[in-house]
Amino acid sequence: MRLNPLVGRRFRVGDVECRGIELCEPCSHLQKLTAREGLMRALAHKAGLNAEIISGGEIAVGAVIEPLD
Repeated sequence: MRLNPLVGRRFRVGDVECRGIELCEPCSHLQKLTAREGLMRALAHKAGLNAEIISGGEIAVGAVIEPLD
């Protein structure tokens, strides 16, 4: 799923409601842990999303990600 459109928006993953804060870029620490040369370049702009949890709940494997606004 494309995460960029979720920045600044509310969304639900399973029962958990969240708000996208900012994109999470890969870091040199991750590259050192994995010992994979070029990992940062390969994951640039695709590494993840920092999000605020608005209401808790359960997330299971295969949970649907649903934008709310």
